[in-house]
Amino acid sequence: MKTIEKNIKLNKYSSKVFTMYFGKKSFAVFDIETTGLMPSSCRVIISGMLFYPGYGDEGKIIQLFADKPDDEREIISRSMELLGEADFILTYNGRHFDVPFMQKRAQKHGLVFPDNLYDLDLYLVVNGHSNLREVLPSLSQKSVERYMGLADTRDDEISGGESVRLYELYMETKSFDLERRILLHNHDDLIQLYKLLPVIASTDFHGAMFRLGFPAGNLNIEKIMLKGRELHVMAKQRTSPADYISFPTMDRPYSLIMDSSSGDAEIIIPCEVEAGALYFDAGLILGDGISEIENYPAVTNGYLVVNDNGRTNPMEINAFLLAFLRSMPG
Repeated sequence: MKTIEKNIKLNKYSSKVFTMYFGKKSFAVFDIETTGLMPSSCRVIISGMLFYPGYGDEGKIIQLFADKPDDEREIISRSMELLGEADFILTYNGRHFDVPFMQKRAQKHGLVFPDNLYDLDLYLVVNGHSNLREVLPSLSQKSVERYMGLADTRDDEISGGESVRLYELYMETKSFDLERRILLHNHDDLIQLYKLLPVIASTDFHGAMFRLGFPAGNLNIEKIMLKGRELHVMAKQRTSPADYISFPTMDRPYSLIMDSSSGDAEIIIPCEVEAGALYFDAGLILGDGISEIENYPAVTNGYLVVNDNGRTNPMEINAFLLAFLRSMPG
């Protein structure tokens, strides 16, 4: 396995909505190259990571390249170590391809690729929470790059399919030029994906986070839903999974259950209904922390309106969960 490292200057991306969910968290842009689409018969040939520490303007690109047929296990193992240093990962269709591909290939080698990494998948944000699919010919990464005016900032000129063909030639010839072109494709995918972050301004990002989940405290929220008169939140513990059960009391009108063996966590908040509005006393739960959300439109006198006559308020629910879980131990 070859390891290629490069420090790179980046124009720091910052926006109010991005900061709300991710603040100064560190993250890794993550993209893999494979010999095909089926993890049952294909393998990982490049694991590319662009690490951004959450401050300053310098990142580091690390590419793990399989220059020998049996390098895959080492690539996966080292990727797991490196990604474990980041608070979350940024991908483009990573939830449906990169991550499950790595998990299945890891299993083949007797490894367990972590399932507690939060993946901010920009493809799912754009596809499900914007109108870009109605105005663009496709939602491929390169198509969205063109929409964002980034087409001329990419040096690589090959596709993923061409990269596979060139890799086959590389394994026969060990040509340095072929190696350079294959690595450049992955390198530019990483940089361009980081540069795509501003696309969230063209999306309903609060709605996306409500549907796709987000990191909060020591939990990765995976699903938020309404069941009757209750708000249910399903999550995964990020580090040091613990067993914990808290049943509703007058002072803490919610249930919190955490399981150390699975890492799962569930929060249930009972709500009240009046004039078609579903709400709960967020001020009672947050105490002084209510100041973080009291100016949001759907928060009145400490009460958070979860749903108003069929209209859910994702921004306020998300903001409440961020404040609530930030104050939890662990």
